[in-house]
Amino acid sequence: MEGQMIVVFSLCLIGMWGTSEAVTGIFDCDSNGYQYKSCCTGVRGISASVMTKRSRSSCDAGYSFAVNGCSLWVNHGCRARFYVDFNCRNLKTSKADCSSHNYKYAECRVGGVITSINVAKKYSRSSCDFNKSFGFLGNKIWVDDGCRASFTVQYCADRKCSC
Repeated sequence: MEGQMIVVFSLCLIGMWGTSEAVTGIFDCDSNGYQYKSCCTGVRGISASVMTKRSRSSCDAGYSFAVNGCSLWVNHGCRARFYVDFNCRNLKTSKADCSSHNYKYAECRVGGVITSINVAKKYSRSSCDFNKSFGFLGNKIWVDDGCRASFTVQYCADRKCSC
């Protein structure tokens, strides 16, 4: 009986609050002139790590970057693209078209922070290679070098937190 009570109680909690899934988004944040800068992510972050450093200055967790609530902050000249881990209760998948016309860079907004993307159907003769001619950043798909496609996008549709 005691084991059954725990299971019922746990199921009630899941029903009341729902479940969440740990996911990762990608964000840019730059400390220009070695100054502190806060970059809104729109999601309550758990942790951050450097994906690609763009500065000569070091990017050390806790010293020159960290997550603080709905923001990612940088300081001391750290400029980078970051992975930000967060919990999502409402993960959705949808299709979105995005096109690089005349081989120019373009962005297309999605309804929440993107966690993954794949080409569903390519419309261009140009290649669509992940992190070369298409990718994602925050709540935007980016395309370049003539990539035109329909993408399958997974994103977090939770209500955005304010910064």
